[in-house]
Amino acid sequence: MKTKYALFNLVVLTLALFASFSQTMGQSVQTVIGQVFDADSKEPLEGVTVTIEVAGNVTGTITDESGYFELNNIPIGRHNVKFEFVGYQPSTISNVIVTSGKQSALRVVLSEAENVLLEAVVRAKDKASSNNDLVTVSSRSFDAEEAERYPGSRQDPARMAQNFAGVQGTDDQRNDIVVRGNSPLGLLWRFEGIDIFNPNHFAIAGTTGGPISMINNKVIGNSDFLTGAFPAEYGNGVAGVFDLSMRNGNYNKPEYSAQFGLFGTELLAEGPINKEKRSSYLVNYRYATFGIFQALGISLGTDANPIYQDASFKLNFPNKKGGFSLFGLGGMSSIDIVFSDDEAPTEELYGLKDRDQYFRTSMGLLGATYRRHLKGDASWYTTVAFNAQEVRSKHNKIFRDPEEYTNVSLLPVLRMNFTQSKTSVHSFLNKKFNWRSSIKTGLMADLYNINFLDSTRNERTFQWVEQVNATDHPAMLRGYINWKYKLSSTVTMQSGLHAIYTQFGDEFSLEPRIGFTWKRTPMERWAFAYGNHSQAQPTYVYYAQFVDSISKTFGMHNRNMGLTKSHHFVLSYERTNSRNMRIRSEWYFQNLYNVPVEARGTSFSLLNQGSGFVRFFPDVLENTGTGINYGTEITVEKFFSNRFFYLFTASLFDSEYTGSDGEQRETDFNGNYIVNALLGYELPLGEGGKNSLILGTKFTRGGGRRYSPIDTAATIADGANVIFSNELRNTLQFKDYMRWDLKFGYKINGKKATHEISLDLVNVLNIQNVLTISYFDDPENPGNKIFAEECQLGFLPVFYYKIDF
Repeated sequence: MKTKYALFNLVVLTLALFASFSQTMGQSVQTVIGQVFDADSKEPLEGVTVTIEVAGNVTGTITDESGYFELNNIPIGRHNVKFEFVGYQPSTISNVIVTSGKQSALRVVLSEAENVLLEAVVRAKDKASSNNDLVTVSSRSFDAEEAERYPGSRQDPARMAQNFAGVQGTDDQRNDIVVRGNSPLGLLWRFEGIDIFNPNHFAIAGTTGGPISMINNKVIGNSDFLTGAFPAEYGNGVAGVFDLSMRNGNYNKPEYSAQFGLFGTELLAEGPINKEKRSSYLVNYRYATFGIFQALGISLGTDANPIYQDASFKLNFPNKKGGFSLFGLGGMSSIDIVFSDDEAPTEELYGLKDRDQYFRTSMGLLGATYRRHLKGDASWYTTVAFNAQEVRSKHNKIFRDPEEYTNVSLLPVLRMNFTQSKTSVHSFLNKKFNWRSSIKTGLMADLYNINFLDSTRNERTFQWVEQVNATDHPAMLRGYINWKYKLSSTVTMQSGLHAIYTQFGDEFSLEPRIGFTWKRTPMERWAFAYGNHSQAQPTYVYYAQFVDSISKTFGMHNRNMGLTKSHHFVLSYERTNSRNMRIRSEWYFQNLYNVPVEARGTSFSLLNQGSGFVRFFPDVLENTGTGINYGTEITVEKFFSNRFFYLFTASLFDSEYTGSDGEQRETDFNGNYIVNALLGYELPLGEGGKNSLILGTKFTRGGGRRYSPIDTAATIADGANVIFSNELRNTLQFKDYMRWDLKFGYKINGKKATHEISLDLVNVLNIQNVLTISYFDDPENPGNKIFAEECQLGFLPVFYYKIDF
């Protein structure tokens, strides 16, 4: 009932804002700016013809010696921008959004043509293809607009990616990326060319997801999401890659953006530092506003007030020979989940109900990139960065008086402080020999600083036990080379080699990659790719200490644990039926080996870890486990044109593993299927169609998570951890996940500003999807423990108001 009243209040606020700004019509034209590069050498292209046709009238210009262009007096709306250059394949960027509040900025790459006469037909840029020309299969590019457009995505790039084929998005609490049945641990986060720690608020040590992303969609440039058989430049990941780039600020004029909504109040500023030299700044800041919306009665699954803030920036200083940039990303979060002051049992989706929990996280990244255009169609990039992460937590166990619920005593049972940082360098060279052949080769180095401390109190002996107590400075070194060679005008080969040496486990691995693309017709494409991939384990697991039954430690028993490895095979078919519509099918097989499993013959495997809000401390591990993932995917997609878009993805898959007991079982993430259907429509309104009504809907259905019965006797005997049944692991499954979302928005192009009001109705049917089975002290019957099926978030209205000016 509270949520319904809150929704009514939001609707009233929305109407009030609409009334305030609907009369601010005025400016009807804007400027489109950008820069054009060679796809292989990454050098800017001078003399490219850039044109926009509006109502039969063509506006055009050419790029300058640094590849920049500027088109003035472009009418508000959506337009196709055409790029033509002698010796290169022409390209068209479709549906470029032009608004009154911000100039439109484009970053464009053109590929050299084998035969200029044969390439005379202008082709639309493939919006689905990777921004990285070395990618052969299983990829999807995206930008800031797309991260904002999808219903139910909450302006989160990770939740947006959960709509893509092969990705499961069946957890409303977290944005974990489960790719093709793999654990979320297998995901690699890359930001501005540097591999980074988990960029999410409230991130548990060793995981790759969280409830809220630190990465703001408004600062994202052209980015890629990869789900298999990655090219040689990507290493230390076996499931997927999120390769994110920040856009540059507007070098032409100052611009600002402000937003107020459920997930925070945001401010963004960008503009020129030196307009003549085209240097620019981009700064964004966000602070949580959950407290305001909780006061309105909107349930977030917790009575606690999640507090967080994040910021990002980029300073870009280009010059004729290249230039350099400075960038940063950081965030802090805290939440206190307190049950001891409850006067009666309460519903809570986060935390264990038998204790008070205090949780703090932070992550920061600071880096610089130097780029140099070299003679002979080559370019050199070097990025240096410092990345740090801290996770702190403490738990106080609650003991209640059986006669008086509010009479409690507290006992500290957990103290944890995980701090890790690394200094990273990534230097690479792009070299184009001719239209047929090019290479990319590079080196990466990471020097870590580890400081981990984790102590728990055994509930039987009441003694403190140090599960982790370590300080270390390990290193990881990687190198790669990738060769792109066009065997003919229709067949392209990508071959590469990735080498990794890590002091985590003291191991070296050499990993080949190869891919072929065959453009059977201008509308059809077949592709095949193979890759051998590896990944180090969550860092704290290497330093965990073995604890016996009487709470004595025996040292770091998994210090020499090796890399998890995987063979990826992918076959892909894609047909483009028009400029803005495509169908893609992929078939894949993944063979995982060297997977850490327990040495003593159990069903435990690291392939089942990495989601949720719980750390794990396994027994002695050895790299003898295996796993297989195989399946088929289909994507039917119409990119935004003629006022609407749609996306349909379906995946059928199987994900199994074998532990040290030799039994093959379902993995935790083997839901067997996932289906997504999205539809969006924009209705032009007002004079000249300058305003727009935005409508969208999304439906998701997927198989439930696998889970295991709890071994009650073993859990009581352990005294500190929940122990699952070994023989019956993953023999149970939650009911299928289902969710329907609706999106409503209104965009107003005023005199000097663009206003946007949006209301995203997540889980509009309030379906009670199962989150987990919990095992904890019964607050109503002290001294007893209970099992409880906990459900995910129900209906959630996500509101925001944004102004660009």
